[in-house]
Amino acid sequence: MRTLYLFFIALFISGIATAGCPPGRYNTEVFTGYTKTTVTYSSVYSLQMDIFQPTGDTLAERPVIILGHGGSFITGNGDRTNDSTIIWLCQNFAKRGYVTVSIDYRTTSPLTLLDSASAVDEVIKAIGDGKAAIRYFVKDRATTNTYKIDTNNIFIGGNSAGAVLYMHVGYLDSLGECPPNIAAAMMANGGFEGNSGNAGYTTRFKAIINLAGALNQSSFAGIGDKPSVNAQGTNDNVVPYYCGYPLSGTVHVNLCGLGTLEPVYVANGIYHMSHIFPGDGHVPWSTNAAKFFTVDSMINVFLYQMVCTEGDGIHEAVTGTVDSISPMLTSGLVNIYATVSIAEVSVFPNPASELVKIKATVPIAEVTVYDQTGRTVLASGNVGNANYEMNTSHLAKGIYFLHIRYADQVNAPVVKRLVIE
Repeated sequence: MRTLYLFFIALFISGIATAGCPPGRYNTEVFTGYTKTTVTYSSVYSLQMDIFQPTGDTLAERPVIILGHGGSFITGNGDRTNDSTIIWLCQNFAKRGYVTVSIDYRTTSPLTLLDSASAVDEVIKAIGDGKAAIRYFVKDRATTNTYKIDTNNIFIGGNSAGAVLYMHVGYLDSLGECPPNIAAAMMANGGFEGNSGNAGYTTRFKAIINLAGALNQSSFAGIGDKPSVNAQGTNDNVVPYYCGYPLSGTVHVNLCGLGTLEPVYVANGIYHMSHIFPGDGHVPWSTNAAKFFTVDSMINVFLYQMVCTEGDGIHEAVTGTVDSISPMLTSGLVNIYATVSIAEVSVFPNPASELVKIKATVPIAEVTVYDQTGRTVLASGNVGNANYEMNTSHLAKGIYFLHIRYADQVNAPVVKRLVIE
C-alpha cells in the first residue's frame, strides 16, 4: 500500500510541476542523511534551535522549514529535542533537500496558565520568539550566508503549542487586528515584532504548517492571507477542534481549531490542504506511524507545490473549482489529496429558502452546514445514499457552507457555498 501510495503522489506531482527544481528534490529523499547543528538564535533570552541540513548538499539556495514543538507552553512539557513529530519532520524533510529547524521558545509554569491574562502574555512571548527565529535566517542570508537559505521560501509551523505559536505569527497581520488584551500584551513584550532579537530583518514567510494548532479568533484568517496545510483530530481536548478553552477547559483563553477554521479558509479563498482525523484526540500522528505517514506525505505534496511551481495556477490545478478550494481529506491512504478523487455533487436551488437538495454520484455519509463564523448550524446525521434534502427554513438569510462527506471514504469531502435568501 505504501509503494502504491507513493506512486500516486509521484504521478500527481509530476502532472502539476512547472518549475525547475532539481530532479527528485523536495518530493523524495534524495539525500541519505543530514547534519544537525545547535545554535543560539536569541541571545536576549538564550533560546536555541537545532538546524538540520542535507548531508553533502551543494545547492546555493535552499528552502527552510522552521517548526515549534508541542507541550502546552509549559516548562518541562516539551522542548526542541523531544517532540517526536517535529524531529521526524525535520529529519525527513532534510533528506528531501530542505533546511529544517526545531526551535525552543519561552515557556512557563502550569499555574501561570490558569490566569487568562498571564496565559495570553506567555503565548505572546512565544510568538515573539518565533518571529526572532525567522529573522535569524534572514539575517544570516544577508551577512554570513552560513545556511544558504532561499528567503523567498521560508515556511513556518509546528505541532500543538508550536502550531498555535506560528499560526498567530502567520495570521495576525498588525496590532490593529489584535483585540485589546492581545495588543496590550504585545506592547508589553516589545511591540508587534517582539523583543527576542535579530531586529531590523523581515519576518516574511510563504506558508504555514498547522498540526493541531488554532487561532484565538478565526477572523484573524482573512482574504489574501498565506496558504496553510492543516491536520487535527475531531475529539481533540487539548486544542479545541472548534472554538473553546484549551487543556480540557482549564485555560480560559479562546482558541479556534480546524473545525472552525476550515470554512473560514474557504470563505476567504485561502489556499490550503487539510486532513481531518475523525474521532481522534490530540496529535494522533505522534503515536501512530500510519497517521504520521499521512501527515508527512500531505505536507510533502503541499510544500513541493509551494517551492517547485510558479504562480497561482497551481492552486486551481490542485483544488479544482472554487467550491472545493481545499476539501478536508479522508483516511484512505491512496487518495488522501484534494482533487485526486472528488465525486461530482450538485446543490440546488442555490440561492435557496426552505429546502436544499443535494445530489452526488456516490452515497453521502453526512452533510454539515456552517455559518460564516465557522459555527455549525445544521447537521444531517447519517445519510447513506446519493440524494439528500435539507430543510433550511429556519436559517437566517446569508451565506453558509456545506461540508459534504462521502460514505466510501475514497472520495475526498467537499465544501459548497450556499446562499439563503
